[in-house]
Amino acid sequence: MIVRQTEAIVLQTQDYGESDRLVSFYTRDGGKIRGIAKGARRSRKRFVNAFELLSLVDLTYKTTKSLVWIEACKLLEPHLALRAELRRWGYASLASEVVLEMVPEGDPERELFFLLSETLARLTEGKDPQNLVLLFLLRFLDTTGYLPALDSCSVCRRPVGAATLWRWQLSQGALFCPDHRVNKAITLDLGTLKLIQQTRKLPLNKIWRLHLLQDKKATLFYSLVEWISDHTGKELNSLKLLGQIKAVSGRS
Repeated sequence: MIVRQTEAIVLQTQDYGESDRLVSFYTRDGGKIRGIAKGARRSRKRFVNAFELLSLVDLTYKTTKSLVWIEACKLLEPHLALRAELRRWGYASLASEVVLEMVPEGDPERELFFLLSETLARLTEGKDPQNLVLLFLLRFLDTTGYLPALDSCSVCRRPVGAATLWRWQLSQGALFCPDHRVNKAITLDLGTLKLIQQTRKLPLNKIWRLHLLQDKKATLFYSLVEWISDHTGKELNSLKLLGQIKAVSGRS
């Protein structure tokens, strides 16, 4: 077995057996992994506060053919501000759940680690969590290869700069200019399309300055989340939480 050490973000924890925990991480150097923490439910010293969801940790583990063995886990950043406000927590949970459900295990991608880490850090202080997570989703889908080019009409190849309104059919990854009718597609104006292109071209530390108008932001956000749910074949638990928060507070 090989011993590895890396920064990681806690994605999910589950009880395992009588005294162990099964923990999923997204790591800086090893991608998504699942590991067994022996005796974690009984020990009060070895893994103190190390497996709190969304926390940034310093992880040491041994590789095996299936699950890894967690040797040590030290808390680096608990992101306490996320836990102090339910709405921020809901959006942060959505970002981490998307990574948990859509990224295969053992496929290292440092850019995804830094994207998720930066998203959680921004959510602790940002005033518009929905906008922040929308930017995360666009960058995530681009990095993982799910976001289509969106630079011309899928039928006639008309460039996006030639029209002000477009229709995006997410299920097919196709963009249509006003000359073509299409069902089950969302309407995007030219400004939103240009913003999407910026999220994929700008350095990570600069995408957070981008901001969509309220009406366009909500439509695009929930359309992307619905597509992800369809793709994974399951409704995201964090989306249910956000729906409950919206029903109570009236805020998206």
